[in-house]
Amino acid sequence: MNKLHFLRATWCDVILVESNGLFALIDTAYERTFPRIRAYLDKLGVKRLEFILITHYHKDHYGSLDALLDTYPVGMVYMKKFSGLNISDGSGHTASTAFNVSETARCEDMCDHARRVSKLTVLDGSVGHVVLGDFDFRLFGETDAIREMYEDPASPYYHQIRFGENTNSVALYADVHGTKIYLGADANDEAHDYPKYSCQNTQYARAIGEAIDLMKVPHHCCGGIFSDESLRILQPRYALATNFTATINGQMKANRDKLLAANPDTQLLVSDACGYCFTIGERGSLSFEEFDRLPPITFEELAPEQAQEYWPFHINYLIQDGIIEDEEDVEYFSSSGYRDVITEQMQWEKDRHHLVYMICEGKRVGAASYRIFTQEDGQCFLMDFWVFKPFRGDGFGHHCYMALEAYTQAQGAKYHEINCDGKDRIRFWKALGFVDDGTDEWGDPLLRKDPMEYKTYGGNPFA
Repeated sequence: MNKLHFLRATWCDVILVESNGLFALIDTAYERTFPRIRAYLDKLGVKRLEFILITHYHKDHYGSLDALLDTYPVGMVYMKKFSGLNISDGSGHTASTAFNVSETARCEDMCDHARRVSKLTVLDGSVGHVVLGDFDFRLFGETDAIREMYEDPASPYYHQIRFGENTNSVALYADVHGTKIYLGADANDEAHDYPKYSCQNTQYARAIGEAIDLMKVPHHCCGGIFSDESLRILQPRYALATNFTATINGQMKANRDKLLAANPDTQLLVSDACGYCFTIGERGSLSFEEFDRLPPITFEELAPEQAQEYWPFHINYLIQDGIIEDEEDVEYFSSSGYRDVITEQMQWEKDRHHLVYMICEGKRVGAASYRIFTQEDGQCFLMDFWVFKPFRGDGFGHHCYMALEAYTQAQGAKYHEINCDGKDRIRFWKALGFVDDGTDEWGDPLLRKDPMEYKTYGGNPFA
């Protein structure tokens, strides 16, 4: 039996390879993902991992390695070591010298840990293949491209820090009983002036030379990951993106459309709400089933007489999340004047104010406050949205928002509008597909999101 298990993951990768009773991992997601990885391995009865392969040294790929080494016998660790010459820290920020120094030291500590409890093979261009049962993975991008471009006197980037660690990603290809698989890690297809490492995915596609059955979409479907040529060659039957559905539909829409234009029959799957287990048959058949699906979110509407129980949660959220900071704002949002207006609007027959709790598996996990102006243009102005702290992380906030979007659409909302400030908050909303829409009367940024457009690709509903 040959299977690839893509665990539920957003902005990180963790892939369990299974062949004839043997197991291995390709990447290990974030450190915080370990409990879910362990739960899934234990559910399958995994007692040993033949190897763990880290495609490149970013924390969304190496994060759970130490915990896995401390929990399971591991036959070998294949590690793409940190270059120490990163222009980016892997989360969208410019890397400082201190970051490169500390990550280099951390990588060495991780390698030492692997040597103590397992065996370590550094991916440096000499390995070529890794094998698990019927999977014989060919490795692409095994050398330290970043350091070579930095140290080569003939390089246009000689002694310049110009690249991020994604340029050092190892991509993998396997042909199992005629089923062709490409796991793109975070490899990119960006052109630059060092031909050996320019347009990496195009180079790998040329080496593969034919259409594939299954692709782990490189770099979470983000950035310059495809060329027309690479997609014209690969044309995957299934493509799996480790990101949020809303992000694929919003910020990454150009990559999504490019992928699906190359092969309109591609079945595009996104691993934010569930994992996917692909089974490869002996004659090359390929099928999948879902696992670990996030439970649905429902909504509890508060009646006007229930508003009093809502206000303590509300003011604590505003203060603890840094939405308001000065005493004047605290006094205003605590006042009967503000609260009475909301309570009165909750009683209106048209365009009334909604206070709702988000419910998951019988528990209140968050809350929201909004008005839908059905008498005007259908704007849903979202005044508050927050997930209670015990439930935050691992994409749950995105999951809750997408449920709220569908809920408000059913109430007549045509689009959502919010005002917010703060870099992290704006990043959260833009990852959901919100775009800049000017400023409000106080000068705070306004963000707008039009409804998700539900389409069908390859028979699979995808937003």
